[in-house]
Amino acid sequence: MKKIKYSNPNDEYFKAHISEFVKSHGGELVVIARGQLIGFAHKENISKLVKKARKQFPKDIPLVSPIHREEELERIL
Repeated sequence: MKKIKYSNPNDEYFKAHISEFVKSHGGELVVIARGQLIGFAHKENISKLVKKARKQFPKDIPLVSPIHREEELERIL
């Protein structure tokens, strides 16, 4: 039986850029849609970015993820 590899452009973009995000946007949330960065915001403003993502890419489900601060990641590791 052949294995099907799961690939999501939003996840791929996130994985490829996470170290940049941590350095410059730690403590914020990121929104990615159709494999493209929509933007960063604090939780009280995230709905504006989600609306923008849905308007630009109505058939895509946007990825919304918190970006940890560098010091938070150091404690985890």
